[in-house]
Amino acid sequence: MNPYPDWLETVTYQTLVDFNATAEQQFNQLQLLPDLASNWTVSSNGETYNFTIRPDVTFSNGDPMNSYQVWAQFYMLYDLEGNYSTFWLGMPIFNFSNVAFGTGTLNVLNASGLTNPSSAALAIMQNSSWPVYTEGPNNVIFQTDTPFSFFLPSLTGWDGFQMDSQYIIEHGGPGVPGSPNSYFAYPPNIIPGTGPYILTNATPGNVAVFKQYSGYWGNKLSAAQISGNPFIDPGHYNTIIVYDKSSETTRLIDLQSNQVQIASLTGSDLQSAQSQSNTYQIMQIKYPASLTYMEMNNARFPTNITLVRQAIVHAINYSAVIQAGALGAGTQYMGPEAPVFGQFYDPGGFPPYQQNLTLAADDLKQAGYPNGNGLPTMTLDIASESTYWELPAAEIIQAGLQSIGIQTNIQVVPLSTEIQFVGGYSYELNRSQTIPNLELSWQGYAPDFMAPNDYWSAFVTTSGFGNYVIYNSTVVDQNVNFMYTTDNTSAIIQHLQVAQQQIYNDAPYAWLFASKYPLDANSYAWKVGTISSLYAEPNLEGVTNIPALNTITPG
Repeated sequence: MNPYPDWLETVTYQTLVDFNATAEQQFNQLQLLPDLASNWTVSSNGETYNFTIRPDVTFSNGDPMNSYQVWAQFYMLYDLEGNYSTFWLGMPIFNFSNVAFGTGTLNVLNASGLTNPSSAALAIMQNSSWPVYTEGPNNVIFQTDTPFSFFLPSLTGWDGFQMDSQYIIEHGGPGVPGSPNSYFAYPPNIIPGTGPYILTNATPGNVAVFKQYSGYWGNKLSAAQISGNPFIDPGHYNTIIVYDKSSETTRLIDLQSNQVQIASLTGSDLQSAQSQSNTYQIMQIKYPASLTYMEMNNARFPTNITLVRQAIVHAINYSAVIQAGALGAGTQYMGPEAPVFGQFYDPGGFPPYQQNLTLAADDLKQAGYPNGNGLPTMTLDIASESTYWELPAAEIIQAGLQSIGIQTNIQVVPLSTEIQFVGGYSYELNRSQTIPNLELSWQGYAPDFMAPNDYWSAFVTTSGFGNYVIYNSTVVDQNVNFMYTTDNTSAIIQHLQVAQQQIYNDAPYAWLFASKYPLDANSYAWKVGTISSLYAEPNLEGVTNIPALNTITPG
């Protein structure tokens, strides 16, 4: 796995706001707390957010954290994405019509610096006709184009990581669209962050070493303040070493022999640890946001036929798939939303698809393919990196489909083969005839940021990045995109109900399960008494695949 920047979330790179970890992971309550912003206000029309940056916060190289850093990072990301107006996690919420940011701007900032900006730099950064601008060193203002309800939680996602923009500018800038500056790839050139640990060494596919940062601003906080916001905890170990070992056997042996304190276990090894509750504890996410599903290519015959997809979703033995894919630690759901998002989940009140072979056979007959006659053998792709759960799950799906006359060929391919087709709707549509009819998600999809619009937009709209099935419904597009025009929750729910009805009828995916394990039949285990507590990262393993390192507390 690539340790940079994924593994650095919370431990090295922090965000303006964060979630109350206890409320989120123990009570399913999404409560935002101050992180690098000490407080914020929202205008009465819900379109202007004024953040006050904490005083006396520095990056690990000593550069001060201020509003100018936040401003510069926002526009450097915008520039790196090719001035794409929906660069902010794919959301159409900012108006960039007055923005002119590029090489000339970076030259001004490089000559000025961000600690005490020149008058020329300030004139740019204080321009209130731009969607983000500053008011002095301590306040940064974000202006959305509409009263959008989910902007604040979006700050906890990828784009919200605060890195040292001064350092980036001094070392050649962020790069150009499609080609980030390679100078920042690995140590010793890691971009400084404000968090409690510094990544001092990293070798891809091998190891990442984190050392506590003595100048961390959170060291000044009281025990009560840290307890109230665990994601800003200074940490409990001087050094944390994360090894990337592909061998399941090696990981188990390392844990048994006390070579490591926490290990990722899969399949039978995880089952074995489950059965030894007096010896091992296992990480579970009480309210999971990670969704596992089977993709069905909606633009390729025969899965471009709605009745064929309906037959498929009614032929699957979901209970058996959950046992194989999540070792029983999963629940069925009706997509595209995760149950963790409350009223935004399944607003139409539709039950998850169930195995009903009579109904499935009737669907095939109505489609003109009784007993599967006339249908080609379909390929079901699974990733070689996750056969420990995908293969048994795929075999269960294969058996269910075979019982109604649909023949499949399970094909094991490298993950790189699967993800080469992942992109925007048009990108995938142009490659639809080379994408297999069926494909299991190699691991559950967890959120890029903890807000309901992530799943709704990504999975089922033509404007989202993550519409893996090439699904196209005008009804769904219009009603889901309504989320970006208002902060009226009741009106949003009404529109999502219409979209949910259409999705339920169209069956673009086979929604399989939401797993309580971070990576389906894969979780972290430790010996009883070694670790007393830890938290998943704020996006419930959607941004990184390891726990929040600074929250790991010794037993």
